Amino acid sequence: MDERLMGDDRSIAYEENGISIYRASGIGSCLTALVAAKTGYEPARGQYQEKILTNAAREGNMHEPAIIEHLKAERGWRVWGGQDESEIRVIPKVFVRGHIDGICRPPGLRNNRLLEVKTMSSDRFKKWMSAGTNVRSRLMSDEFKTYGWQISTYMKIHGLPAMYVVKNRNTGELDISELKLPPVDWKTIKAKVIQAEMYAKRDELPPCAASSGDQFFCEYPYLHDADRVFEDEPTEDEPVFDTATGALIAGMAAHYVDLAKQVSLLKPTDDERKLVGGKLIDAMGGPTGPEEVTAGGWLVKRRKGNRKTLDVVAAAEALGVEPDVFAAVLKDHTTVDNLYYYPQVKRIGDK
Repeated sequence: MDERLMGDDRSIAYEENGISIYRASGIGSCLTALVAAKTGYEPARGQYQEKILTNAAREGNMHEPAIIEHLKAERGWRVWGGQDESEIRVIPKVFVRGHIDGICRPPGLRNNRLLEVKTMSSDRFKKWMSAGTNVRSRLMSDEFKTYGWQISTYMKIHGLPAMYVVKNRNTGELDISELKLPPVDWKTIKAKVIQAEMYAKRDELPPCAASSGDQFFCEYPYLHDADRVFEDEPTEDEPVFDTATGALIAGMAAHYVDLAKQVSLLKPTDDERKLVGGKLIDAMGGPTGPEEVTAGGWLVKRRKGNRKTLDVVAAAEALGVEPDVFAAVLKDHTTVDNLYYYPQVKRIGDK
């Protein structure tokens, strides 16, 4: 269960008394979202996505206690420790924390298991059953990988295999599986948290590498690329386009801003926004054109981004850990320049 369903509405990563906390339920989110949460960006999930997640949370709260009671009363399971807090240290002053659904021992088993309970609509349950041939492969799929990261963290903390129980809320069907090996190894989880911490300490967002599933439910959909609506005031010597090209730039700038406002609603809209952004850069003359133009009341700046991989030595020094700690968890630490360009758009006179 997501610990935020129990009244704690803090973000997927936060600071607590000088300690960095990453939620087990959110650790599978994209790196950009984790860093955004840790550095205080405001969530801005779309209304449609928010409604889906709110309904799912409500249904989960209703169904999960009943599922556990069914396992105990009808199937003879022993279950205890529900919602106990679990946490593990990644590096000094950095922890992953969550709340387990319980510890269990089904009949016929001599040793304890973790218990993880999920509830799904019929459509999502169908996706779950078709996402892989067994529970581990399903939890490694793109559709359900956030669940995989969560249970893998709990398995590391408690040193136990898990019983994974998924209920179709519409039909009552239960899928019960034993998970002997974690879908995500601890070194991978640890490396991701360390990366997030390094970016957060530098107050820098990593380039987005989120999948379509990550983007749809992300709390920070406006950060899925490097685009930013800037707040700088126009300069006095900026080039002014009053020609047909200027009219084209002005029209696309207005369209670009309108699409940016809708970015969290539907991914196709965001794809169109990015396409318009590329054409807008081309209309300005591409990388060799002027950095700033005004057209039809719009000020458009061409911004340059640079995607880099992490430098393991600098990261180790910044976090106060030995470089070999990073060498064990980060395989590729070569810094590579990868230049790209994107527009920043603002109507002249807007605050």
